[in-house]
Amino acid sequence: MKYLFNYILFGLILVSLQACSSNSRELSAEELQISQQLRSRFEKMEYLAYHQDTLLASVDVLNYYKENNFEPVWTKKSGLNASGREMYELIDNSRDYGLVPGMFHDQLLRKAKDTALLDAEILLTNAFFLFTTHVNAGCIDPQTKQYVWKRDSLNFDLFTELNRVIEGKSVKAIIESHQPNFKEYRQLQSGLSQFIDEYPLDTTHYSIPPFKEDSVACYAKAYEALIGHAFIDSTVSKQDSAFLVQLKYFQRRNGLKDDAIVGRWTSNALEKSNMDRFYQAALSLEKWRWKKEYPEEYIRVNIPEFTLYYVDSGEVKRTHRVIVGAYTTQTPEFHASLKQIVTNPFWHVPYSIASTEILYGVRKDSAYFEKKGFKLFKDGEQINPIEINWNDISQNSFSYKVRQDAGGGNSLGRVKFLFPNSDFIFIHDTPGKYLFNNDVRAYSHGCVRLEHPFDLAKTILQKDSDRFPPDTVDSMVTRGGQRVIELNHPFEVYLEYFTATADSSGKVIFHPDIYGRDETYIENTYKQFSPYSHSTAKSEKATEVAENAR
Repeated sequence: MKYLFNYILFGLILVSLQACSSNSRELSAEELQISQQLRSRFEKMEYLAYHQDTLLASVDVLNYYKENNFEPVWTKKSGLNASGREMYELIDNSRDYGLVPGMFHDQLLRKAKDTALLDAEILLTNAFFLFTTHVNAGCIDPQTKQYVWKRDSLNFDLFTELNRVIEGKSVKAIIESHQPNFKEYRQLQSGLSQFIDEYPLDTTHYSIPPFKEDSVACYAKAYEALIGHAFIDSTVSKQDSAFLVQLKYFQRRNGLKDDAIVGRWTSNALEKSNMDRFYQAALSLEKWRWKKEYPEEYIRVNIPEFTLYYVDSGEVKRTHRVIVGAYTTQTPEFHASLKQIVTNPFWHVPYSIASTEILYGVRKDSAYFEKKGFKLFKDGEQINPIEINWNDISQNSFSYKVRQDAGGGNSLGRVKFLFPNSDFIFIHDTPGKYLFNNDVRAYSHGCVRLEHPFDLAKTILQKDSDRFPPDTVDSMVTRGGQRVIELNHPFEVYLEYFTATADSSGKVIFHPDIYGRDETYIENTYKQFSPYSHSTAKSEKATEVAENAR
């Protein structure tokens, strides 16, 4: 079988194929000729001369032409019309939107526009439907992490939008009007386009030797990688100060401290290609497309950025550095409602920590509980840890509860923010302030440690019906004793995972994928669309669409 649709919708084609749409208009002689050729092509099942894969929007492509009396949208007798050229250019530059040209059969289209205009007509309509949907609702199922067409997620009609193209509206303006309105999304999309203009999307990966093993080789490879990624050119020597200047700039663009030291995380960033960085930005744009509107007031923690944002009335009122979970104790992604702020909190140590780290500590030092300010309980009664032979206690037989009372050494610090959730995650102060000086801050057991927590607490409480003057939180801490403050107006806290953001100048910042959560999404979608092949997931979805249409 040489035809692309593989006899899809045969029954549908025989029924109502001759029906005219109520939206039909009088066509020019040239348009009428193309329309008749399209009708003949559909009647004969000769949709495309190239049989390589099934169009994902095949059902809607056919239905659209049927409803519109096979009126051509993109082509004229001599080639692509103005709208066709605009759509073709959008496909060619689809990476500016975090998409991949292969999603739209760019190789087939490149051939068809010069040799088979009817094929190009069909391919461009398919591409318009996919492109418009992808920038609005995304192209990945968050649950399966597979490439999909989210037609059912739209709150507008694709046929109506395509009719606007026929009316002479700009294709780019129509498609861009359906992108999310989040400021963060708009900045990132613009920043990605700028990044692609400035840097080639190289695919070369480098191996950077550890600095401690061979510092000379380490910097030599770092220099080579910067040239390969086009952050410097070959006119800059390794001895040139411009090398270190650009190394610092590269570090800033990758969310790292600009100290010109090629440590672990700088090496990881140098080893990646610019195409890897493109994938990060593409996936981050995709995640924004999954989101609904934020409420008026909320807290947002971007885990790989190690940053908390407090937003009120659409404006970022506060930003704070945070420490998130280590790789083995990762901070999860979810959202919940902030309901309480607690001053001088007790720390009820989770069993997973008490039965491992604390058990290990008390075995090594009998005075461990006293030094750390821990208290031991069993069946609700406090007991003396000195009286227990800890060498006889294992993780599985650990039947105690551990509490750390309020104080300067308390692991939760002087204030915590509670938003009840099944993961028992919360935001809190910490006595370990020095860790905030590090660029990659993944050290906690999963909770979010907050720098300058009193400033955030004061801002929230002042907004919460103006109950507390600025110095009240300080006085509560000074007086001692745990105090639980119930918010009059609880609001949402979002823990999220975006490895690419854009700064205020519109430059993309690529953050470390500290938990490796991006990899499956990227492998299943973006890397599947190499220039001369198409996604398996795409083929499977197309088959499903075809079967449902029979």
